[in-house]
Amino acid sequence: MIPREVIEEIRERTDIVDVVSQVVTLRRKGSSLMGLCPFHQEKSPSFSVVPAKGIFHCFGCQEGGDVFAFVQKTQGVSFFEAVKELGEAVGLAVEERELTREERQRMRARASLHEVLGLAADWFHAGLVARPSGRDAMAYLNNRGIDRETVEKWKIGYAPDSWDGLLTHLHSRGVSADQAIQAGLARPSRNRQGSAYDLFRGRIIIPIEDSRGRVVAFGGRILPRLDEGDTPKYVNSPETPVYRKSSVLFGLPRARSAIQRRGRCLIVEGYFDVISLHQAGFPEAIATCGTALTVEHLKALRPLTRAVVALFDADEAGLRAAERSLPLFVDAGIEARRLELGDAKDPDEYVQSAGAEALEAALDRSEPLLDLVLRRAIAQYGSTPGARRDSLARVAPILRRMDGPSRRAAVSLVARRLHLVEHEVDEAAGLAVGERSDVSRPARWRGSKHLNHILWLLIHYPGPVIPVLTEPSVDPTRITAHPGALQTVGRLISGDSLAAIQADLDDSDLQRVLRAAAARSDLYTEEAAAGAARQILTRLEVDSLRGKLVDADRGLAACDPSRDWTKYAGLLEEKKRILTEKKRLEKLLRTGGAS
Repeated sequence: MIPREVIEEIRERTDIVDVVSQVVTLRRKGSSLMGLCPFHQEKSPSFSVVPAKGIFHCFGCQEGGDVFAFVQKTQGVSFFEAVKELGEAVGLAVEERELTREERQRMRARASLHEVLGLAADWFHAGLVARPSGRDAMAYLNNRGIDRETVEKWKIGYAPDSWDGLLTHLHSRGVSADQAIQAGLARPSRNRQGSAYDLFRGRIIIPIEDSRGRVVAFGGRILPRLDEGDTPKYVNSPETPVYRKSSVLFGLPRARSAIQRRGRCLIVEGYFDVISLHQAGFPEAIATCGTALTVEHLKALRPLTRAVVALFDADEAGLRAAERSLPLFVDAGIEARRLELGDAKDPDEYVQSAGAEALEAALDRSEPLLDLVLRRAIAQYGSTPGARRDSLARVAPILRRMDGPSRRAAVSLVARRLHLVEHEVDEAAGLAVGERSDVSRPARWRGSKHLNHILWLLIHYPGPVIPVLTEPSVDPTRITAHPGALQTVGRLISGDSLAAIQADLDDSDLQRVLRAAAARSDLYTEEAAAGAARQILTRLEVDSLRGKLVDADRGLAACDPSRDWTKYAGLLEEKKRILTEKKRLEKLLRTGGAS
C-alpha cells in the first residue's frame, strides 16, 4: 500500500481545478466552480468543484470524490495508477513496488509504448526539418500554406521512402521489432520470419496525441509524386494498447482551452483541416482520426461545450457523415450546426483561399444540422403530401430523442419546412403518447435536514460551530442515529480533513452526503453559523420531546387509574413536564433566543 502521508502530500500539492479543467469547462460560482458533468448528460451545469475541500460532486448523478477519484473515473485507471500519475505531475515519485504485479506490468508496457512513440515522433520530425530527404515534403507543406512555425508547433515529420529507416533507428535506441509492431509503427514481414518493415514510408507524418498530450499514433499523408495507382493517400496507425480511434480526437489537447474560452468547437474531417484552421486563428478546431464520429468522442466534448459546428466535406460522403452524426449530437445534448463551404472541397482549401475573416462570417451563417437532414429528405422524396409524410418519418426518430426546449424548437422547424402544423409533427413522431416513466431505483440514505446542516456547518465554519457542539449539555446521539455519520461528526469536530474522512469511508451514501454539503456554498454566513448550530440543536431537542410525548400518551392509555393511581399520576406529571419544556424551547425558536 502507498503510505498515507505520501497520498496526502500529493493531494495537497495537486490543484484539483487544474486537473478537472482538462476535462470540464468550469465557471466560478461563489467558493465553488460549476460545469457540465462528464459522467452524465445534462444541459444545465450541476457538476461542482470545491477547491478548498479538494473534492468534486455532481448534484445531478451524485458522482463525486477527490482528485484521485476524478482521474480514476475519467481515465479508467486504478487508484494506485492515479496516485502515481498525479505524483509524477507534482514531482513526487511513487515506488512501483507499492503497485500490484498486474498494475506494474500494465504501466511498464504502456510507458514503454509511449517512449517508443516519442522516439518515432522525434525521428520523423528530424526527417522533415533536418535531413535532405525531407526537402520535397517541406516544399509541399509550404505550397499548402503551412509555415515553419506550424510545422514546429505540431511536430510534423517525414518518413523517407525506405522499408526500415525507422526500425533501424529504433533498434539503435534499444527498441525491438516486436515493440515497434506493438506501437503500430511496423508490420511483420510475410517473407522472412521474425523480420518487419516500416508502416510509414514516403509520407508526411502527423503525430496524434491523447488527452494528456502524449503521442499515441500517427497519420501519414503520401507525397503527390508517389500518389498513384492503388497507393492510399493516407495511412493511419492501427489501434494499440495506448490508442483507440473511437475515443481520440485529433488536436483536442491543443484546442481544449480555446473551446472553453470561445464556447464552441469546430469538427472537421482531416488532419490538415485542423492544422490549417489553427494557423488561421481558429484554435477550437478538432477532427476524428480516420473514423466516424462516435459516442465516446462526444463524451469528451460535452463537458467542454454544447455548441459544435460540423465542417464536413461537401461531397456525398461528407453529407452522409454529417447526417449520421445528428442522432449522436442529440443524445449527447450538444447543439449541432453545419457550415456549407460552397465550392471549396474542405475547410483547409476554404480558409487558404477566402481567408479567416470570410470563414468567421460564414460561421455566423451556419445552420442547424437538422436543416440538412430535412433538405436531403425533401430532395429525395419530393414535396407532395405523401412525400412530406415520408420526410417526416425520416426525422421522427431524431425528434423522439430530443427533450425540453430543443424538441419544441425542432418540431417548429420541421413543421415550417414541411408546411405542416406542429401537432401533426407531434402526432407523427409519437411525442404526445408513450412518454418514458422513471425507472425505480433502490432507496439511498440521504441523511436528514438537521444532520446535513450540522455537517455543512462543520465543513465550512468549524471555528464558531465546534464550541457549540461540544458543550456539556449536548447529546451527540440526538444529531443522528447513523453510526458512520455520528463518527464523521466526531472526526470533523476533532479537526480531521474532509479528504481524509472521505478516503476512510466505505459508505458511498455517507460520502455522497458529505460531498453535497461541501459543494453547497450558500447555506449560512460565518456570522450566523454559531446561532444556526444552536437552533438546530434546539429543534433536535424539540423533536426528541415530541417523541417522549408520544411515549407518555401511550403509557397513559395503557395504564388503568382505578388500579394504579400513583403510576397514572406520575405519567401525567411527566407529560406536563415534557409539554412545559417543549413550549419553552418552541418559544426560544420563535423569538430567536435559541441562537
